[in-house]
Amino acid sequence: MITPDLYEPISQEKAVQILREWVDPLWDVPTELEADLQREVFARLAAADGIYYLSELGDEAIHDWGRVHDYFHEFVLIDRSAGRITLIVAADD
Repeated sequence: MITPDLYEPISQEKAVQILREWVDPLWDVPTELEADLQREVFARLAAADGIYYLSELGDEAIHDWGRVHDYFHEFVLIDRSAGRITLIVAADD
């Protein structure tokens, strides 16, 4: 079960690093996708008052089909000035 205590606060710089490492080494990012990522992900990271990263869930969280993702990142962003909570999920599926 995923509970709030599984999320750890992290800095904007660390969140950007994690997401850039997830995106960049795989392939050259098309211009349109980079613009979408900037608008929908990185701009929201920059505006967030709090960024929380889902920590490793361990082997007990493995799906019945096994490990279907090599890379999975989940962030919760809190932007109090906009009154918004954003969930960002970055996976290799």
